Amino acid sequence: MKKILSSLIMIILLSSCAVEKKKLTENVGKYVPPNIDDSNFKNSVITNKSFEETWTSVTDFANNSFFKIENLEKDSGLLTLSFGSKEPENFIDCGDFEYTLFFTGEEFKGSYIDYVKSGLLAVLEAKMNINIQKIDNESTKISINTNYTFSTQHALGYYDPKLNQTYSFVSGGYETIDVINPISGSIPTRTCKSTNFAENTIINVIK
Repeated sequence: MKKILSSLIMIILLSSCAVEKKKLTENVGKYVPPNIDDSNFKNSVITNKSFEETWTSVTDFANNSFFKIENLEKDSGLLTLSFGSKEPENFIDCGDFEYTLFFTGEEFKGSYIDYVKSGLLAVLEAKMNINIQKIDNESTKISINTNYTFSTQHALGYYDPKLNQTYSFVSGGYETIDVINPISGSIPTRTCKSTNFAENTIINVIK
């Protein structure tokens, strides 16, 4: 009986060592993409306000918000705004990420955007085109289209453009790309999508 117990204990110890050894020989992680099926964003809306009132509301708000006005053409009803250099997590969603580094034991668990902001020199650039058109004296149509560009670099102590990766998508859209050397245990793709936060702030102004 003692021999059997000793054998079982030895097997358990060896198994534990094998698991521990596996944990210490590679970085491991997990990536969960954002839900790309939950968007019901509509990029145009009709408001019960005159063109003049709508134009003034939008431009005044843009002047006092996170937007930067790039171009104004009141006669044609066109307005171009830029945003996104700060707090990209408000404007896009790239899912959740976690990892454990075998050499240092360092761990991370949070949004993929937080990870790439600190480790991959991430930059978000967004240009929003707003078209404000008079329907009649008491109603106006506003249409919004945004082009998003989210780029990352793998910081390895030197710059190599071949390691740069870029996600490009529009309002209500997303892009999935293959990543370079995905961490063990994670899927080989990453997805980023618009949260429609910026577009909805404009729409809420004119409601």
